[in-house]
Amino acid sequence: MADFTKIFLATSSVRALALALAFASSPLIAADVQPGAAVHSAANIPLFSTKTAGAAPREWSFQALRGVKQSTKYAYVHDDTLNATVLEGMADAAAGALVYRFDGDAQSSSILRFKWRAGNLIASSDPKTKAGDDYVARVYVTFASDPQRASFREKTENAIASAIYGEVPPHAALSYVFTHKAKLGDIITSPYTGRVKKIVVDADPESVGKWKSFVRDIYDDYKHAFGEEPTRISGIAIMVDTDNTGEKASARFGDITLSARP
Repeated sequence: MADFTKIFLATSSVRALALALAFASSPLIAADVQPGAAVHSAANIPLFSTKTAGAAPREWSFQALRGVKQSTKYAYVHDDTLNATVLEGMADAAAGALVYRFDGDAQSSSILRFKWRAGNLIASSDPKTKAGDDYVARVYVTFASDPQRASFREKTENAIASAIYGEVPPHAALSYVFTHKAKLGDIITSPYTGRVKKIVVDADPESVGKWKSFVRDIYDDYKHAFGEEPTRISGIAIMVDTDNTGEKASARFGDITLSARP
């Protein structure tokens, strides 16, 4: 699990949000705080295909997890199938996410396009438990906190986070995942918090080693998952993690874009 605001709290719900902020997946014990991260005014998500293989993804902020000994490694590599530069993530009993923060409107910029190639299956994964909450590939979209809509519990969590870190967790997050332990289209509530919903976009074990492309309407997905209007988008994140299961995993990610409906 990893996040945008890089906030950690000792409660299960904010732990997940601290990765929801990139993204809810591990038994987050504490995320490293990196104050001053840039927040962009538009969803100009850097295109991996324009980068140089071998370079580090510096436009994205790495979200490390305190308490997790190993960090997921991310690097630009050349992919022969796509004949383009892509982002590769490799985890060995590790966790950590790449986060790109921006301000966006979930209704006017609702079409999310992304692609990935899963390198393997995580044998002991289980999307419904903390012990098995690892994924070979996931893409997060986070939604900004709104004081007018926050529940009493959310306000309390946000107040504590603000006092300690000067930032608050997102109101909610969608996590698009690949897992062979659930059904295509399943919406699974994070075992850490109800504020993170995982949507299974690929459940086919035969997908391993193949490039798969996805198009999602995050406005519709949010309303379906949470039963309410979304707040503003606060960022996007990528994650490959195996800190809970202790296994190895790798995935490659192609360009990610967010645009208006046709």
